[in-house]
Amino acid sequence: MVLADSIEREKKGIDYIYSEQDKLLLKEMLSEVNISLNTNLQYLAELDFFNVVGAGNIYINWIEKFSSQTIKSILLCQIVLDKVKDSDLLAIQLYNKFKSSNEYIATKGMPAPTHIYARYDNIFSKLKSKRIQNELLILMKNPRDAFYLPFTLRMLASNKFSELKEILVFYSNDKNITSNMLGIDDSDDYYPPLNFIQRELKFSSIYGFRYYPTKDVLNILDDFSNSFDTDLIDATRKTLKYIETHK
Repeated sequence: MVLADSIEREKKGIDYIYSEQDKLLLKEMLSEVNISLNTNLQYLAELDFFNVVGAGNIYINWIEKFSSQTIKSILLCQIVLDKVKDSDLLAIQLYNKFKSSNEYIATKGMPAPTHIYARYDNIFSKLKSKRIQNELLILMKNPRDAFYLPFTLRMLASNKFSELKEILVFYSNDKNITSNMLGIDDSDDYYPPLNFIQRELKFSSIYGFRYYPTKDVLNILDDFSNSFDTDLIDATRKTLKYIETHK
């Protein structure tokens, strides 16, 4: 039922929205997949729901022809699942193209591109590719990317990169993160808004601090322990418990 509903919404142009040119490309690509792998795929929603073994090697020849960042992120997931060679390099390349696209930051009043950046976060955090670690660390210096890729941030923090500690310290202070850094103005009409990103980055910092139990970090955690925010206190306690357990 969920897939049927998604297909219907795609047909009506409510979800999985893409251009007419991409629609033609998608039809051609699916025709090749259906002939090669004896499938009967007709819609992008189906690619989002099913992993067709072997299709990744076909998708990789088509993925960069599409203009839609949504289509690219869905195809990339399938390419990674199929363990196509150099899919980690392709992932970082496509993410950087997403960064320079009009879909990277939602315009005022429009939904956040969660369906795109969440897929990249899942890919980066599960691949754990050492070949793209430096590129990912550079991304973490940008608060919007750090917000978009929270599980990637956690994965990198677990490797205890010294440069990441300073990034986490920076993000632990709400006032350090400005709307200008996020490429928006001070309006509340952006999704996600500034205060939401600030708060989420603070929680990401608290989680990451478990891998950097230095004196300055412990002082920050001590301050958070005395907060009136119960969620902040709970997150801090979990990190302190982890540090105590892993001494």
